[in-house]
Amino acid sequence: CWPSCGRRKASPEMGTQDWAPDGGLPEDGSPQRHVLGTSPGVRGRGSRRTAETDLLDEVPDTEACRKENLPPPAEHELEFLIEKATSYASGEKIRSPPLTVRNFRFRILVFPAGTSSAGGSSVSAFVEADPHDGMDPRWIFQGVKYQVVLVNWTNYRSSVYKGDSWNFSKDGIDRGWHEMVRTSELSQETGWLGPGDTLCFRACCCVRQADSIQVSSDYNCRKETGFVGLMNHGATCYMNGLLQSLFHSGEFRHIVYSIDTEKEDDANMEKGEDEGDISLIQALQNVFYKLQTAETAVNCKELMKSFGWDTTDAFTQHDAQELNRILCDRLEENMKGTKMDGSIKRLFEGEMENYIECLDVDYTSKRTETFYDIQLNIKSEKGHDLQTIEESLREFTADEMLDGDNLYEAEGFGKQRAKKGIRFVKFPRVLNLQLKRFHFDMERMDMVKLNSRFEFPRRLDLSEFVHGAGHYLLHSVVVHSGDVNSGHYYAYIRPSLDDQWVKFDDDNVTPCSEYAAVEDNFGGSDLNTSNYFERFPSELRHFQWPTRARIHNAYMLVYIREDCAEEVLKVPDPKEVNRRMVERCTAEVRLLEQRRREKMELQNKLRINLVLECDLCSLTGFWDHNIPPRHSLEMNRDQPVKDLLLQVAQYLEVSHRHVVLFALQYRVHARTVRFEYMPTTRSLRSQMPQVTSPHYDSANPSLVVLCVASNGYELGPAPLRWRGPERPPDDLSRWDEETVIMLVVKYFCVQTQKIVTLGCFYMGCNSPLNEMVKSGWVQERLETLDFQVAPLPPQDGLQWECWEEYSERDIQPRNHKKTPKSERLWCGEVLVWQISQPEPPEYLDRDQLQPGQVAPTYQVLNVADLAEHQLNSIDVQVTLMDRMQPACIDGVVMNGQWGAYRPSTAQDGAKEEKPEDMALAKSPAVFQKAETKELRMDLRFLHSHVVGVIAEAFGLKNVATLASTPPPESETFLWFFQSSPFNGDEPLPTANTRQTLKEIQLHAPYVPTGQGKKPLS
Repeated sequence: CWPSCGRRKASPEMGTQDWAPDGGLPEDGSPQRHVLGTSPGVRGRGSRRTAETDLLDEVPDTEACRKENLPPPAEHELEFLIEKATSYASGEKIRSPPLTVRNFRFRILVFPAGTSSAGGSSVSAFVEADPHDGMDPRWIFQGVKYQVVLVNWTNYRSSVYKGDSWNFSKDGIDRGWHEMVRTSELSQETGWLGPGDTLCFRACCCVRQADSIQVSSDYNCRKETGFVGLMNHGATCYMNGLLQSLFHSGEFRHIVYSIDTEKEDDANMEKGEDEGDISLIQALQNVFYKLQTAETAVNCKELMKSFGWDTTDAFTQHDAQELNRILCDRLEENMKGTKMDGSIKRLFEGEMENYIECLDVDYTSKRTETFYDIQLNIKSEKGHDLQTIEESLREFTADEMLDGDNLYEAEGFGKQRAKKGIRFVKFPRVLNLQLKRFHFDMERMDMVKLNSRFEFPRRLDLSEFVHGAGHYLLHSVVVHSGDVNSGHYYAYIRPSLDDQWVKFDDDNVTPCSEYAAVEDNFGGSDLNTSNYFERFPSELRHFQWPTRARIHNAYMLVYIREDCAEEVLKVPDPKEVNRRMVERCTAEVRLLEQRRREKMELQNKLRINLVLECDLCSLTGFWDHNIPPRHSLEMNRDQPVKDLLLQVAQYLEVSHRHVVLFALQYRVHARTVRFEYMPTTRSLRSQMPQVTSPHYDSANPSLVVLCVASNGYELGPAPLRWRGPERPPDDLSRWDEETVIMLVVKYFCVQTQKIVTLGCFYMGCNSPLNEMVKSGWVQERLETLDFQVAPLPPQDGLQWECWEEYSERDIQPRNHKKTPKSERLWCGEVLVWQISQPEPPEYLDRDQLQPGQVAPTYQVLNVADLAEHQLNSIDVQVTLMDRMQPACIDGVVMNGQWGAYRPSTAQDGAKEEKPEDMALAKSPAVFQKAETKELRMDLRFLHSHVVGVIAEAFGLKNVATLASTPPPESETFLWFFQSSPFNGDEPLPTANTRQTLKEIQLHAPYVPTGQGKKPLS
């Protein structure tokens, strides 16, 4: 709400309305509106101007916020006027003229009457990429921020603003919004249409990086570009960019190839392939040769090892320029005394002269130095930014005056005025320029990266600095992306004198545009997107677009002198330069290829552990998937199951039609490990267990296969003999999982409390489960095999029970009169048969004690009772301490005397007289070691049952238990502790006698784990 304390008047110069103070009302008597405070444009001395008063300089009414008061479009912004917008039909489109931001060309795509997909109900607008001619069809611009605004002519603050970011490519060439403003609202009264029913759109884009290309999974660097990349071994991208730049200097590659390493080769042959550490020259030769001949990315581990680096160095980001100097120094050291001595200097070495010249006397001091690279300032010593290479070189060679208090001491002339500086004497054929992007900031007292704009030409004229130096051609650009603490290096290289540039980003090598290699790496900042339509006219006068710094910029530049560029870039033939090196590298390649094939073959090998039915019959107790194998095979993972079936049939000496195979698999939902049918048409790889399976061994993957023969074959090891009736064996080659099922069958003997495995039984899915009992198969297996169980009672009136062993903790009853399909049984499920037992009377309580008992005995009448009994059975370690005894912690008796480690009375064996024994003998209590026993209990025991078991085991009398009748005259108190009572722990509560041992275990602070036991202290 704006205050009514002024009136409007027309501004004859601008044709708009202005604000003026007036104490009265206007002639028509309408209320006046004015800004609170003093009148605009009139300020007294000392008046304070604030952001609030700036906003109130002009009241932002709809007249002041007309479209005409908007600033003109920015350099990255496009304005598009569409006349007679209401004359367009639904689905009819119009495009604006294009605008190029960096090398991203875009335009506005507008549907004034809406798109067909939107039903023509709203105006639709999109930003559409318009790639330049000649761009790779796989082009993509990553992370382009864009905005589209439909401007309201009468009040631009009501304009519709939309913004987002997108990766523009051929497949995603446009991006925008279908619903900007409803077409029914388009009129000059609403402000959406201007003179001539004109729609006004504005759009701008902020391009983060120049174009690149999208590569698919089958992209081949060698086929696409003719080059391969280098693997990144942690943080070695800086080394990869530098090595690629050196490799594509053909003369440098020729120098590396030419070095004779015969002595090193012989030494390594004597030491052996795996024992000898190759030299830096050999490692560099290997890398360069592989870069020239390999089809995939090259490994640099040998080269890193020759530097003396370890794994830590591989993950440490080093400086590319520093590595370049180290590499050249090492090469020169290794080439001393050879025919290639001095070749590095002839290629990279330049000369400069440090001079001091007196102004008033004839005296000059000069000193010549050599350089391999020139470090150029991005920011001058005076603090201003330098824009070009020439400007930075001028500052590098600028004179410095020595006068005043800084006079020069000239030999023989005393202190004199002088000028000193550096001048170049000779530039090398290959000029390395390092841009000093990393700078120590004196204000922050820390290193910072300078992202300011610094331009470098494709053709550099250095005649200004050395007479006759000539022109240099840009060959490679090493780029750093990131900040001073972290970042990434990659390189743009022009391998030949044509205009085709290639981007080398570790193992990814792609063609790129010249703009992406040069202009895009100048640095600087880009105009960002901004919704300035929310601002008032007074704010727009001082509005500045937000910017975003380019964190990727050139760090190292390599120029080659134009008159010798063809010679320097000439690709050498390694066979002509050094045939011995080629033979060595070729032998290493063959050896590596052989090792790779052996490794692949080893990875494709699969160990098959065969399990026969007789092996299952040796298992007792509940299901355990760790079955000892009978026989092992090795096969290829890509072989079909049919090949395995033929080998198994040959091993068993039976027809392959009479054998069926089942693989041990993990069922995720049920969390069980069971045998599943192996279709002969599938591969062995498809039958391998999952990595998360309990029986999977990552060190040595294997497949456990159960071999089941037709009914009638003997149960035993290979070879299997036919012992069946005269009818032929079942043809198992026609096995169908929908109609046939295989079950693992067990038997539980109630008398001996023993579970034995009878074997495997296959049957129809629609046959009742008791078929295996009615057919006599269960009785036959019990009689044939010596399971050491009680004999079966007479068959007349014998009642059977069937249980499914779902898991050790879950035993579920099954109706043996129903079919496996109706009982939802799957292949490999485990069934347990037993003779039905009479149920105990209902009036008997399971916790009720019989006379003379201190703890209940839980009856085991079926498999479920046995599982419950085994789950609740626990070994309890009980240590009985007498409260009248001296405290003893870790064998040290607290006898009241300091300095006693452990008295001899607390030790086993012969006594040895010690001073502390005399002190202990004076104690009123005689020390006795605490007695410890391991007792078998049940987690279902109540607190009183535990007391009774302990009392009975230790022979304690007069302990109050449920079985102690009549009550004892005197009572022995037992306090329970989870640890030594001398540690200060509180005893367990004894008030709740209905507390079970399981509840005590749940509250235990520490439960030690023992193999095969569940102990409790």
